[in-house]
Amino acid sequence: MDVEELVGRWQLTAWTAVDENGSVSTPFGDRPQGCVIYTSGGWMSGQLAVADRRELSTPMVLAGAESERAEAYSSYIAYCGEYRLEADVVVHTLRMSLFPNWVGGEQRRTAELFGDRLVLATPPTLVGEHVLVNRLYWVRAE
Repeated sequence: MDVEELVGRWQLTAWTAVDENGSVSTPFGDRPQGCVIYTSGGWMSGQLAVADRRELSTPMVLAGAESERAEAYSSYIAYCGEYRLEADVVVHTLRMSLFPNWVGGEQRRTAELFGDRLVLATPPTLVGEHVLVNRLYWVRAE
């Protein structure tokens, strides 16, 4: 894969997590929403959301009950930064992230391209008591 094949806007169609026993889960449900954008200048932005997220009880973006804000935070993932390709791996170097612990770090994703379809997979990652591989399925949106 080369950078020009990756450049553009991609829409999420599915997100699966498979554990070491082969059990499959869907972290954001059966209809996750998402968009990832790769520019020719080496910048990327990605966002994932649970479908039909509940609105907060306030019109103020920085207000609302702590429990409402926690629910909103836990149903959304967003980050942006530079990216580069290393063979079949796309490396995201994060400049901003909803999850502050990722800022300044890298997120590595194995990338497979099938025409207008893209699959990005995490390395095996220990989550709780299980090792998971997350796969995000995208379709070109342009």
